[in-house]
Amino acid sequence: MKRFIPIITLFCLLLCSCGTQRQAEPRRYNTLSQKAHATLQFDQHKYTMNCAVQMWRNELVVLSLQPALGIEMFRLEATTDSVCVIDKMNRRYTTLAYDWIGKKVHPTPSLKLIQDYVSAPLSKQKKNQNHLHLKVGGHIISVQCTFSQREYNKLTSPRRLELKKYKRVSLREILPL
Repeated sequence: MKRFIPIITLFCLLLCSCGTQRQAEPRRYNTLSQKAHATLQFDQHKYTMNCAVQMWRNELVVLSLQPALGIEMFRLEATTDSVCVIDKMNRRYTTLAYDWIGKKVHPTPSLKLIQDYVSAPLSKQKKNQNHLHLKVGGHIISVQCTFSQREYNKLTSPRRLELKKYKRVSLREILPL
């Protein structure tokens, strides 16, 4: 079970799409922050975790995954050209280009796709939930996200994690692909 958490972490950013409390959505916003509760199904394994999403339009999306006790264990930082997967517990990270991820995951991710999922308009039919299915090799990852809070234009300048304290490793050391 523990070995699947990192692979789920990588794809959770792609899986979180939007549904939030019923509140007015501004016509134009530059930043968005929200909290989510995600349930991920990977083959016969099911994981439930809390997530925090921060988005700076056309620049950066940060996903903080907190599988236990509200402690951030993994972080994903999506920029215009890549995704940085950070294993905070083991102090290591790897960076993946969207082209490479597209060879493993369908549909192919991009910052625009991720932003669209994170900031999708409210839907009364979905009751704050959204389901998504991704194909990863011979596996299907399904996710159901329930969003509980959303705030617009509250974030200041983008804050990426300082990686000097972390060791850069290969993807295989973080994710069991």
